[in-house]
Amino acid sequence: MSGLDAWLAGRRPTPPMDLGPWLPRDAGGTDRLRALRDAGLTALDRALALPGRQRDAAFHLLAADALITYACEAALEAEDPVPLWNEILHAVAGGGFREP
Repeated sequence: MSGLDAWLAGRRPTPPMDLGPWLPRDAGGTDRLRALRDAGLTALDRALALPGRQRDAAFHLLAADALITYACEAALEAEDPVPLWNEILHAVAGGGFREP
Protein backbone atom coordinates (compact mmCIF):
# COMPACT_ATOMS: atom_id res chain seq x y z
CA MET A 1 0.00 0.00 0.00
CA SER A 2 1.40 3.36 -1.00
CA GLY A 3 1.56 6.33 1.34
CA LEU A 4 -1.36 7.92 -0.49
CA ASP A 5 -3.43 4.73 -0.28
CA ALA A 6 -2.72 4.56 3.46
CA TRP A 7 -3.65 8.23 3.90
CA LEU A 8 -6.97 7.68 2.08
CA ALA A 9 -7.67 4.53 4.11
CA GLY A 10 -7.24 6.61 7.27
CA ARG A 11 -9.93 9.16 6.32
CA ARG A 12 -13.12 9.20 8.34
CA PRO A 13 -15.62 8.66 7.01
CA THR A 14 -13.93 6.24 4.65
CA PRO A 15 -13.86 7.03 0.92
CA PRO A 16 -17.23 6.32 -0.70
CA MET A 17 -15.66 4.06 -3.31
CA ASP A 18 -12.35 2.38 -4.11
CA LEU A 19 -10.28 5.21 -5.54
CA GLY A 20 -7.29 2.99 -6.32
CA PRO A 21 -8.04 2.71 -10.05
CA TRP A 22 -7.85 6.50 -10.38
CA LEU A 23 -4.60 6.95 -8.44
CA PRO A 24 -1.24 7.04 -10.19
CA ARG A 25 0.92 3.95 -9.66
CA ASP A 26 3.61 6.05 -7.97
CA ALA A 27 1.15 7.80 -5.67
CA GLY A 28 3.16 7.09 -2.55
CA GLY A 29 5.22 10.08 -2.88
CA THR A 30 6.08 13.42 -1.81
CA ASP A 31 3.17 15.62 -2.74
CA ARG A 32 -0.13 14.16 -1.63
CA LEU A 33 -2.20 17.23 -2.45
CA ARG A 34 -0.99 17.53 -6.04
CA ALA A 35 -1.25 13.77 -6.65
CA LEU A 36 -4.88 13.87 -5.50
CA ARG A 37 -5.61 17.03 -7.49
CA ASP A 38 -4.05 15.65 -10.67
CA ALA A 39 -5.83 12.30 -10.29
CA GLY A 40 -9.11 14.18 -9.78
CA LEU A 41 -8.54 16.32 -12.86
CA THR A 42 -7.70 13.25 -14.93
CA ALA A 43 -10.93 11.58 -13.76
CA LEU A 44 -12.84 14.76 -14.62
CA ASP A 45 -11.29 14.83 -18.10
CA ARG A 46 -12.32 11.21 -18.60
CA ALA A 47 -15.88 11.95 -17.51
CA LEU A 48 -16.08 14.90 -19.91
CA ALA A 49 -14.78 12.72 -22.76
CA LEU A 50 -17.83 10.43 -22.37
CA PRO A 51 -20.81 12.62 -23.26
CA GLY A 52 -24.35 11.49 -22.60
CA ARG A 53 -25.64 9.05 -20.05
CA GLN A 54 -22.82 6.59 -19.66
CA ARG A 55 -22.20 4.70 -16.45
CA ASP A 56 -18.41 5.00 -16.87
CA ALA A 57 -18.71 8.78 -17.11
CA ALA A 58 -20.67 8.83 -13.85
CA PHE A 59 -18.02 6.79 -12.04
CA HIS A 60 -15.25 9.06 -13.34
CA LEU A 61 -17.22 12.10 -12.18
CA LEU A 62 -17.76 10.61 -8.71
CA ALA A 63 -14.06 9.77 -8.48
CA ALA A 64 -13.13 13.31 -9.56
CA ASP A 65 -15.36 14.77 -6.86
CA ALA A 66 -13.89 12.54 -4.17
CA LEU A 67 -10.26 13.06 -5.22
CA ILE A 68 -10.55 16.83 -5.48
CA THR A 69 -12.34 16.93 -2.12
CA TYR A 70 -9.50 14.91 -0.58
CA ALA A 71 -6.97 17.27 -2.17
CA CYS A 72 -8.74 20.12 -0.36
CA GLU A 73 -8.61 18.10 2.85
CA ALA A 74 -4.89 17.46 2.33
CA ALA A 75 -4.41 21.24 2.05
CA LEU A 76 -5.58 21.50 5.65
CA GLU A 77 -2.29 19.89 6.68
CA ALA A 78 -0.44 23.01 5.54
CA GLU A 79 0.07 25.97 7.83
CA ASP A 80 -1.89 28.18 5.42
CA PRO A 81 -4.30 26.13 3.27
CA VAL A 82 -5.89 29.08 1.44
CA PRO A 83 -3.25 29.43 -1.32
CA LEU A 84 -3.41 25.67 -1.86
CA TRP A 85 -7.21 25.77 -2.14
CA ASN A 86 -6.86 28.59 -4.67
CA GLU A 87 -4.40 26.46 -6.64
CA ILE A 88 -6.85 23.54 -6.66
CA LEU A 89 -9.79 25.74 -7.67
CA HIS A 90 -7.77 27.37 -10.45
CA ALA A 91 -6.85 23.92 -11.81
CA VAL A 92 -10.45 22.68 -11.66
CA ALA A 93 -11.69 25.85 -13.36
CA GLY A 94 -9.58 25.02 -16.38
CA GLY A 95 -6.20 26.54 -15.76
CA GLY A 96 -4.41 23.42 -14.63
CA PHE A 97 -3.30 19.90 -15.37
CA ARG A 98 -4.54 18.00 -18.38
CA GLU A 99 -3.53 14.41 -19.12
CA PRO A 100 -1.58 14.11 -22.38
